[in-house]
Amino acid sequence: MIMLKKTSTLICLLVMAGALTACTSADLVLVPSYQAVGERKGGGQLVLGAPTDEPGWVEREQFVYGEVRTTDGTIKGNVLGPVAPARLVRDALQQELISSGYDVRFDTAAARQAERGVVLTVTSLTLDEVASLVKIEAECKVQLVLELWQQGTLLSRLTYSKTLSDFAVRDREKLHQQLLQKTLATVMQAAAADLASYFK
Repeated sequence: MIMLKKTSTLICLLVMAGALTACTSADLVLVPSYQAVGERKGGGQLVLGAPTDEPGWVEREQFVYGEVRTTDGTIKGNVLGPVAPARLVRDALQQELISSGYDVRFDTAAARQAERGVVLTVTSLTLDEVASLVKIEAECKVQLVLELWQQGTLLSRLTYSKTLSDFAVRDREKLHQQLLQKTLATVMQAAAADLASYFK
């Protein structure tokens, strides 16, 4: 009986030690990716543009996606990745449009004069983490504004925003990757459906 109690105590201590390590570890470095999930809804060529001269597109080794915090709000580190958040959003949109059946060409200068042009004017992506002794929570928020153009005429300006959260007791990186994929997919599917209705 005493041996059983000691074993149980040891197991509890090991579990708590593992959780505490997850809680106190600082930066989380991701290699973010996106896989298109939409169905074929359109066809023909789309010219996609984005203001790549803005600060969010400047090349560097790591980009900050969000913060790693404890439950009391103490910042322990950052969620990092090698791809600019704005580029990740643009690439996700491009992949989703290709999956929807469009021949997508990236040309910011030509997008507003094209027969069917799409310009990303605002992009925002954050991915935060809150870690406790028992679980890891993550929240992902994606925002973008699309301008739809046809031969120099602005047809519409569409705004999308989605925030999703989830938790796990382990597999920290997997949690963040899955949440990022799900949040991006929700926004990109909505955008692809709207584009299909405008560019018939």
